[in-house]
Amino acid sequence: MPDETAQAAEAEAAGHCLLQFGRILLQNGADTGRVQVAVRRMATALGYEARMLISYEGMVLTLVSGHHFATKIGSRIPAMNVGMSQAAAAFQVLHDVVGGRCDVAGATARLDKLEHSPPLYNRYLVAIALGMTAASLSRLFGGDWMAFIACWVAVAIGTVARQDFGKRGFSPVLVAFLAAAVSGIIGGFGARLLGSATPALCLVAPGMVIVPGVPLINGVQDMLRNHASIGVARLGFSFFVIAAIGLGLEVGALVSGVPLPLDIPSGSVPIAEDAVFAALAALGFVLLFSVPLRLAWACAVCGLASHTVRLAVMQWTGADLVLGTLIAALLAGGLAQIFARRLDAPAATFAFPGVVAMVPGIYGFRTIAGALQIAGAGVSPSPVLVDTTLALAVTVLLVTGAITIGIAVPLALANPRVTARV
Repeated sequence: MPDETAQAAEAEAAGHCLLQFGRILLQNGADTGRVQVAVRRMATALGYEARMLISYEGMVLTLVSGHHFATKIGSRIPAMNVGMSQAAAAFQVLHDVVGGRCDVAGATARLDKLEHSPPLYNRYLVAIALGMTAASLSRLFGGDWMAFIACWVAVAIGTVARQDFGKRGFSPVLVAFLAAAVSGIIGGFGARLLGSATPALCLVAPGMVIVPGVPLINGVQDMLRNHASIGVARLGFSFFVIAAIGLGLEVGALVSGVPLPLDIPSGSVPIAEDAVFAALAALGFVLLFSVPLRLAWACAVCGLASHTVRLAVMQWTGADLVLGTLIAALLAGGLAQIFARRLDAPAATFAFPGVVAMVPGIYGFRTIAGALQIAGAGVSPSPVLVDTTLALAVTVLLVTGAITIGIAVPLALANPRVTARV
């Protein structure tokens, strides 16, 4: 009896540690498959066989040791954000446990400290960096310098407001709507005040930095890997957030007097300029995703290479947007694997900033604008309007799929040891 009591206590402590480890990974950008692999590795190192069920709101873990087993339900996951520094620190705990340098008590203590650690970067620094990202995206979309300035100011202020909305406990969907409305209003008035010739981009670019690119990509990856329940949940969450952003931008357009048209002209910039602003856009997400500064240069290289290669492929070969995005995402995924091996960090640290500028948020917003126009037209909408809106929706699906496949292929080809730690 004493032995069984001791074994039960040990299993309880191990279960708590493993669930906390998995929760930290899920909260900070890891997809379902990687969480399951990582938890199983840690459980094996602790002397257990782990069987885990992951849902969008929590996890159920069963530990098996000999003829004994114990099942433990994890606490609710409050939100799924992206924090690469926390994910990297959690994987370091895994490596130490596997290497025999850390026991259950030590791992739990480190995970407790990690879970309650403050953000890596100051909130105002993040706001300024995201403003730079939105401004850079406006240039990548062909915006003028007045739009560049308006986007920077709008997103910097909108990000601070977004952080405050989140602290008040608002739902992520409501936060996205309010942040898009604030940024859109400021961007629209800024475009009019500065006399921008591309005012619509002062609405679209601020919305792009709010798009849940990581949950969207992870959702598609989960579906591809047969994690259907959490994949559907992530995709559903992403859909509602994007819809909320679109509606918020419509509010911004209505208040500021700058329309959000279905057909937004998108100019091109020289390849050298595209490379510069793609790198700057990636650096903004470095701070948002809490990527350590020592790795920032690699994230910038991934962002620069992927977006510039997509433009070059489309301009020089005549490839369409989907094929160009697939090739660029394959490059970003391959570079992410190389940097992961060389710099001893999760590949997601480099992959997500590398492809996030290619997430088709602009097409999603145009799809929402078209849907609203169809609804406003009543029972007889224009066939051209319907066809254009459907084409935009298909573009969103295909480009998102191209990004996901581009990232997933290098992961599948990687060394299993590296794949498990990503």
